[in-house]
Amino acid sequence: MSRKKFDKELIKDNHGPMNSVSKDDALVWAGAPDVKHLSKLEPSLRREVLAKKRKAENSSKKADRNISKQIKRKYEEE
Repeated sequence: MSRKKFDKELIKDNHGPMNSVSKDDALVWAGAPDVKHLSKLEPSLRREVLAKKRKAENSSKKADRNISKQIKRKYEEE
């Protein structure tokens, strides 16, 4: 099993609006209890929550890029 490394920025528990949304979503998807700081979780559950959070952030970035590409194509056609 490979060892996953996380950025220190991801491990910090920031309280921005989108960061809170992705953290809350990740907690629900992982089936974790609602905690204020991720450091209060068990290490294995914390890793799972961080992985789900990163996946949510990446998927939203990909969706944003896809939409912006579609908009650019639409304007180029006109």
